[in-house]
Amino acid sequence: MEGTLALSFAVAAGLALLPEAIALPRASLRRSPVAFALHVATIAFIGLCVLLITGRVRFSAFVAIALVALLAGVSNPKYASLQEPFVFTDLSLFSQLFAHPRLYLPFLSIGTVAAIVIGIVVVLAGFIADKPLAQKPIGALLAAACTCLGTAYVCAARLPLKLNAVEDQKRHGFFAVFVAYLLNGMKPATSRQLRAALAAGPFASGAPQSAPDVILIQSESFFDARRLSAPINRSILDHFDTARRESVQHGELTVPAWGANTMRTEFAVLTGIDQTQLGYAHFYPYAFVRHACESLASWFKRGGYKTLAIHPYYADFFGRERAFKHLQIDRFLDIAAFANAPRAGPYVSDLAVADAIVKALDEPRDKPAFIFSMTMENHGPLHLESVDAGEGAAFHSLGDDARWRDLTAYLRHLANADAMLGQLLAALRGRRRDTVLCFYGDHVPALPHVYAALGCEPTRSDYFIWRNYGDAPATRKDLCAEQLGVALVRTLETATPRGTPARTLHPTTE
Repeated sequence: MEGTLALSFAVAAGLALLPEAIALPRASLRRSPVAFALHVATIAFIGLCVLLITGRVRFSAFVAIALVALLAGVSNPKYASLQEPFVFTDLSLFSQLFAHPRLYLPFLSIGTVAAIVIGIVVVLAGFIADKPLAQKPIGALLAAACTCLGTAYVCAARLPLKLNAVEDQKRHGFFAVFVAYLLNGMKPATSRQLRAALAAGPFASGAPQSAPDVILIQSESFFDARRLSAPINRSILDHFDTARRESVQHGELTVPAWGANTMRTEFAVLTGIDQTQLGYAHFYPYAFVRHACESLASWFKRGGYKTLAIHPYYADFFGRERAFKHLQIDRFLDIAAFANAPRAGPYVSDLAVADAIVKALDEPRDKPAFIFSMTMENHGPLHLESVDAGEGAAFHSLGDDARWRDLTAYLRHLANADAMLGQLLAALRGRRRDTVLCFYGDHVPALPHVYAALGCEPTRSDYFIWRNYGDAPATRKDLCAEQLGVALVRTLETATPRGTPARTLHPTTE
């Protein structure tokens, strides 16, 4: 029987290369022996585990093949939209698929969904058709499974990886890379590396020497879209242009995300840590934040600040509620605080977020405030939004062709983000309290078909740092996301407060 099992799972490992071949980007067939060994050991391990449960040999081998096909089928829509294949940390987001289906399901094509349904039916039919073993050699199967798992761990550790999912997949194959990331990334060393990087980060020591109120806004999918094409209306970002002219510093922002994965940019800004220092944690850093750690918020807290996060969506999304506590943000206002707020499309409007920020600033308090706000209005999927005939003319002169519908929807929200800036800047100019505003985009929107039609592919967002006190000429300086928080701190250190010392606070602010 051992020979039959070995043959069945060896054939399964070979057949599993067929569904893997559909995974994008395409992998080279010339792979290292270590990559092939990892592939075979993992397929055998999965098959043995299923066999231990079901006792059905052919069914167990088929499940291992079907699992590879499922992962590859889910990976391709992600790669098409976000230029990154399915990676191990995406498994932790499966619960979000059911809690927030609008953010994920629309990216699966009808063909992919149909293939998944057919696959489930075939698996069930295979279970019924296959006869179970009369006797399961449980001890031998457990020993074989442990051997396969141990082999997989050894191969994963020895596989030369760059931690660039696209490049690694091209070199080693989709499934081998997925498994190697999973086995290596879930080791305790990943969390230790993250903690060490944070402990040595730029916010691990020091504290503010002045105390203006500080607002940090992460604008969903914001970038200066006028860089895409001349026909895009220049006036849609009038307030943004004004803010840059009045700013202390502004420029383009290189971010570790494209089209999604907001938490990567967010984590870089809040911690000042480059993703290359995070190892496997860089794919989804919040998943590995399990203890109190240093951040921009903790730096402000050492200066006596109250720290607040404002986000018009659910606090548990991306595990923010847990992670923010460890990053030392005192309070989190999520979607519950926006129950009656106006919406722009399916999400809470950016203008409502501006109102919430001003309201938080006006709360009675005896400490300066650090407010980190994340907007939601411009979150995709944009192709689900309605666009009226002729609406695009307000934002661009490309016409009403269907290929520009998503661009029109995006620019509509971009104009609303600009209106939010105008409203917020007007309020801050009138405050007697010294106030600093830092505004940036988390990533460009996922509009690959629009970029292809326009013949360009943007990767960088934009930022500015503005304050209502101190005189300084606007400086243009392009940054990486992990440099932005440091630049914000330097802005506080290079300006003289107006009249009344910045640390003088009253029971209420204006």
